[in-house]
Amino acid sequence: MRMVIAVLMVCFFITGCRNDEMKISSAQIIDSFASQEIKLQKQTETNPNSVFSRAYNDVTPEEYLIDENQSISLYIYSSSKEAIKGLKDFEFHTEAADVVPHRIVQVANVLLFHIADDANQDDRVHLVMESLQIEK
Repeated sequence: MRMVIAVLMVCFFITGCRNDEMKISSAQIIDSFASQEIKLQKQTETNPNSVFSRAYNDVTPEEYLIDENQSISLYIYSSSKEAIKGLKDFEFHTEAADVVPHRIVQVANVLLFHIADDANQDDRVHLVMESLQIEK
């Protein structure tokens, strides 16, 4: 009986320690945008005072332009829990601010801010992020 309990405990410990959490890299995201024929241009001049340029939960974003009317700020965290903390940090720091129109997408360890008004929103941005959630 002790042997059965010991074996069950070992199995429980091994499966409990596995980390099957999905992690998405910046390169995967850029490739996914390219596959949808969305060209991302790395922003070289950013506004450090913009709420979409600031670090949240100690992660600074990669910033890209899609066209003259749209941009994205891409935060790559070490885990989905850290990405959720980053989103809460953003919400805390911007709750009293008048923030420009944007959409937020959180998939796995990635937090993406799509900055564009409704007339210029490219829905393919969200399709790209949803497709990343399906891949593994």
